[in-house]
Amino acid sequence: MSERPLPRVSLACLAILHAVPFALAAAYLPWPHFTVFTGLAGLLALGHLVTAVLAIAKSPRRGLAWRLTSLLALGFLGYFTYAALGSGLYINALYDGVGVALLAASAAAWCVGALFLLPFSLWGIAATGGLLRKPPARGPGGGAAVAAGVVLLGLSVGVHASSARGAARVPEAPQAIDDIVREVLADLPPPAEAKRTVPSLFVAAASRCTARPHDFAGTTLFVTYLDGTTDAKDPPPVSECLQAPSVREAVTEARAILAAKRATGDVVIDVVTRSRELPDAGMLLGPIVVVPGLEGVCAGSTCLLPWQLFGLDAFTDAANISALQAEIGVTATGLRKLLGVSGESFLGLDAFRTRTLVLGRDGSLTPYQHLRTPRVEPNAENVDQALRDAAQFVVSSQVKDGRYRYTVQPFNGQTSFDNFSVPRQAGTTFALCDAARFNDKAKSSAKSSLAFLVSLLQSTGDVGGIVFPKGRKATAGLGPSALTTVALLGCRKLVGDVNDAAIETLARGILLSQREDGSFRPAIDPRAGTPVDGKDALYASGQAVLALVMWEGPLGEGLTRPPGLKQAIDKAMSHYAGPYWDIPLRDFFYLEENWHCLAARAALTHHRHDAYERFCIDYMTMKKRFIQRPGSGVDPDHVGAYAFGHVFPPHHAAAGGFAEGLASAMQVKAARGLSTADDEVVMKLVLGLLVHHQWRDANCFMCTRKLRIPGGFSENAASPTVRIDFVQHNMSALLHGGERLGWVAPAPD
Repeated sequence: MSERPLPRVSLACLAILHAVPFALAAAYLPWPHFTVFTGLAGLLALGHLVTAVLAIAKSPRRGLAWRLTSLLALGFLGYFTYAALGSGLYINALYDGVGVALLAASAAAWCVGALFLLPFSLWGIAATGGLLRKPPARGPGGGAAVAAGVVLLGLSVGVHASSARGAARVPEAPQAIDDIVREVLADLPPPAEAKRTVPSLFVAAASRCTARPHDFAGTTLFVTYLDGTTDAKDPPPVSECLQAPSVREAVTEARAILAAKRATGDVVIDVVTRSRELPDAGMLLGPIVVVPGLEGVCAGSTCLLPWQLFGLDAFTDAANISALQAEIGVTATGLRKLLGVSGESFLGLDAFRTRTLVLGRDGSLTPYQHLRTPRVEPNAENVDQALRDAAQFVVSSQVKDGRYRYTVQPFNGQTSFDNFSVPRQAGTTFALCDAARFNDKAKSSAKSSLAFLVSLLQSTGDVGGIVFPKGRKATAGLGPSALTTVALLGCRKLVGDVNDAAIETLARGILLSQREDGSFRPAIDPRAGTPVDGKDALYASGQAVLALVMWEGPLGEGLTRPPGLKQAIDKAMSHYAGPYWDIPLRDFFYLEENWHCLAARAALTHHRHDAYERFCIDYMTMKKRFIQRPGSGVDPDHVGAYAFGHVFPPHHAAAGGFAEGLASAMQVKAARGLSTADDEVVMKLVLGLLVHHQWRDANCFMCTRKLRIPGGFSENAASPTVRIDFVQHNMSALLHGGERLGWVAPAPD
């Protein structure tokens, strides 16, 4: 050890300061399973803790503990450098449009890690005798070892990144492939007319090829069709792997199979265009090592196509952030299970891309990506049809007790009411009443849903709130009560005054929850008639303001309204437009405040508030920064999406929620005499995204026939699940966004 005495107090304090973040990183960073990062972070936290304890105890062994911990930290830094830079370069090569921004993010993450790892470690090594306590007089020694390590690290990172590019499997360009397929299949006899509903074309089982596609020198082609050679009541879907020296020969072989076996229905042809071996992906790369919706996976000669992985929900297997219900990415174990092979590593698996073409029953041949036809510009006609389909999906999703099915898997028809949400039920009802003119059954559906919501009302005296499930002894949350009030008021013109008493009881409960500063408590006790204090609930405050504004306005005509209602609304608007966001980040970032914009729009007829309207405009100006435009470098299918980056597929409902708020802000701007030119450009992009990604009859050939799927919206290009509020927000966006663009006629008064 060095001759200078080692520090005690400063060493103990700094060691504890380093132990805490590494312990938290090991315990709470959301990796789906134990990783090298978790292990190293935990060991490092333990090393720092031991060093601190020995320093406090004045132990002479504190130097040894400090030295070993410092060496471990340098090793961790080497691993972290490899992981961060290798991941950045790999993803840059894997995903179009990420480029320098993602590398910069990786470098920034590395800098944060180095800040905790490098200074304290170098001090520890220097204070305990240096890197070599008795260094040799001359020669390369440790310097050569370090240099060799740097070179090896650089080579490893470079090889790791280059593996993302993969190898081309066919020399033909996409258009050339299309021309060959079209030419070879031109005289294929048409299928017999279907006498009943055409079955779903989705195939869950993997296909087995003759040879491993990644090694095969020719063309690998998959053909998926309904097999008419069986005695089954409904012809089953099958998917076959064909391999031939060229594209033309593979398509010719497919033609012979279709001529002999094809029943009615569409045919999907997937030509493998590129493949790559998957790396031994670790904590950073694992969930995103396969590109969602665009890549399939093979284990040797057994393969699942891109659309099969999507339909089997393989891209949400790594549930990394369960508290936010964010299920992100693939896992090696999950992929291998679907492929029917054992193992826990990505090594031995290949990812591949395809040119996907759909041969229609009418003989048409159309390229597909993400199970969608090429994107078209939104217009009055397709927005109108999208609205009708969405409204029909909502109506057809209702069950006997008035609830709408919470989630449905579009390929196998599996439904669930797990995590059922009253606000989402109420919000969907409100949106359906708003769009009632697009569906003849909207009125009866809304009545049934409102009856269910009112059955959840608990009250004492003249105040109450919504508690789910019915009869449960619990507090009534502001969100369920406020959004139920919004739905009751928004549907009042459609269904009549049958729920007026419930509206007044709930609205008084909202007023009861208001604080002196204008904000709202998160709940009330409906049995005691008292407010319950606590932290504000996300979304609920905007929903509360909207409910009160609607109660005060034309929709509340004929209802009993307290004399202090106007003052309560003024206080709320002043609070949320002022001290609520009185922070340095005000001009840069807000949380989810869409409902405040809807409230500002609803107040235009009777309760203008300058600061509150500016709050809405500022908020939507911030959100517009996250809309992906044509020059953003994203996949064309994702232009118009609300997203923070290019790697994870953007959520369609987030784009719909944005468009709802933007439509409100545009109406507020118009009332203030402000330009909405750029807003209109952005709105067209978002509505184009929603029209493109909605399930329709034309693109739902793989959807289940058990339930209605057309009109719904899957979560994104990586998750097929349709949740009712995805449809709610997107239907509302199409309606009000279409109105602002002049594509949808306003509702008659």
